[in-house]
Amino acid sequence: MSDGWERRQERTRRDVLDATGALISESGVDGLTMRKLAERAGVAVATLYNQFGDRDGVLVAFVSSGLDQLELELDAQPDAGPIDTTRQLFEALDEKFAAEPEVWRPIFASLKSGSGGHGMGEVGDRVVATIEADFEKAAADGRFVADVDVVALARHAFITRMNRLEKWATDDIDWTAYRASSTLGLELILAAVLGGPHRDDALRRSGAINSD
Repeated sequence: MSDGWERRQERTRRDVLDATGALISESGVDGLTMRKLAERAGVAVATLYNQFGDRDGVLVAFVSSGLDQLELELDAQPDAGPIDTTRQLFEALDEKFAAEPEVWRPIFASLKSGSGGHGMGEVGDRVVATIEADFEKAAADGRFVADVDVVALARHAFITRMNRLEKWATDDIDWTAYRASSTLGLELILAAVLGGPHRDDALRRSGAINSD
C-alpha cells in the first residue's frame, strides 16, 4: 500500500475520533450514532463500519487514542521509579479527565463490568499491564513485605480507581470527593503491602493519618 493511502486512512481516523469527542460532549454517549458520526466527520457510514466495526469499536478507539497520547507524554518524562510510576499514571489520567469532563463523564457513566471487571476492555487491560510492570519492579526492589501477587494487586488498584470514577461520572460524588477518595484508596492498598519508609509514605499520602 502507498504511503499516501496510509496517510489518508490515518487522517480519516483522526477526523472520526475528533468528531466522536465533539458528539459525546454535545449529546453524551447515547447521542453518538454511526450516522451522526459519519456526517460530522465527513465520511461515509460504510467507512466507519469498515474501520471500527460498530459504535463500541469507535468508543474503544477513542479511549485507546487518548491512552496512546498519554503514554507518549509519560515516556517523555524522567523515570519516576517503582510505585511512583503508578501514581504518576493515575495523576496523568485524572488530568486528562478533568480537562474534558464533558467528554469523559458520559463515557465512564456508560461503562458496565466487562473484561477484567473494570468495564474498559482491552484499553483497561493495557493500563493494568502498565501498573503490573511497575509493581514487578517494586517487588524486585524489595519494597513489598511479602511475596505479593502483582497481577492481582495491579488489577485491584485499577478496578478500585474505576469504581470511584464511575461514581463521579454518575454524579454520586463530585470531582473533589473523587480525588480524595481515589487517593485514599490507592495509598491504603499500597500501604497494606509496602514495607518500611515506603509504607509510611503511602500512609502519609493517603491523608488517613496525621503527618506530624
